[in-house]
Amino acid sequence: MASSKLMAVGLIVVAVVAFAAGYFFSGGMKGEVKKETTWDIIKKRGYIVVATSPDWPPFEFIDPKTNKLVGYEVDLMEAVAAKLGIKVKWKHMNFDSIISAVKNKEVDLGVSGFSVTPKRLEEVLFTMPHVVTEVQLITTVEKAKSLGIDKLKSLDEIAKYKLVVGTGSGTTQEDELMRLVKEGKISSDLVRSFQDFELALEALKKGDIDAVYAETPVTTWWISTEKTPLTVIYSRSYWPVAWVAHKDSAELVKYLNGALAELFAEGKVDEIRAKWGVTSG
Repeated sequence: MASSKLMAVGLIVVAVVAFAAGYFFSGGMKGEVKKETTWDIIKKRGYIVVATSPDWPPFEFIDPKTNKLVGYEVDLMEAVAAKLGIKVKWKHMNFDSIISAVKNKEVDLGVSGFSVTPKRLEEVLFTMPHVVTEVQLITTVEKAKSLGIDKLKSLDEIAKYKLVVGTGSGTTQEDELMRLVKEGKISSDLVRSFQDFELALEALKKGDIDAVYAETPVTTWWISTEKTPLTVIYSRSYWPVAWVAHKDSAELVKYLNGALAELFAEGKVDEIRAKWGVTSG
C-alpha cells in the first residue's frame, strides 16, 4: 500500500516537473506560441515597407533629373534604417490613402510629412517628432497686389477677399478649412481639395484658384524655386511632424525612436536639414 502511494506521488512530481519544463521552454502556457511583432517581421525579412506621397518637396519628391525619390524625410528614414541594420522599400501612394494602408498593415510605416494631431493619435502610433512646421497661405505676388493684400489677420479673412483656396485632400489644412465652412465663417465654394499639393500649385499658377493653404517647408521651397513670384499672406506656428505606424507596432516605434534620438545627438539630423533647407519651429 505504501509503495503504491509513493509511486503515485512520484508520478505526480514527474508530471509537475514535465509541465513546468514545457511551460518555461515555450515562454508561457504549454502549446502557446509567442506572436511575432511588426519589428520581428521586419528584422526577419531585412527591410521595412514605407509609404510616401512624393509631392511634398523638400520632404519627399521625385528628382526630375534622375526620376528617383529624394528629400529630407527620405534621407532621414534611410539614416534611421541604416542605424537599425535594415533596408527601406518605398511604396508611393496618395497621401490620403497612407493612414488606411498603415491601419490595414499593407505597409509598415507612413513617412509623408504627417502632422501629429489628436484625431490621428486615435488611429495610429506616432514616432517622436523630427520637425515642427509653420502653416502658410500663399498666393501670387500679382494676385496679392491686385487685391491690396499684405497679411491676413486671420484665416477667416478668406471670406472678406473671396479667395478660392486650394489644399491637399486628407490633410490638416483641409480639415481646418472645412471646419471654417462648418462654422459658417467661409463658404464651401471657396475651398477646393486636390489629390496632391502639386496640383493645387499648378491651379494657382494658372489662375484657377487664388491661393494655396499648405505648410513649411513646401511653401518655402515653392517660393524659392518657382518662376511665378509667390508670397505668404498668412502664417502661424503649426503641428509637430512625425511618422505613423500601426497601433500594435509599439516595439517598432521604440526602435525607430532610439535611432532618431541617436541621429539628433550626433548632429546628423542637423546635417540633413541643412542639405534640404529645412528649419524647425
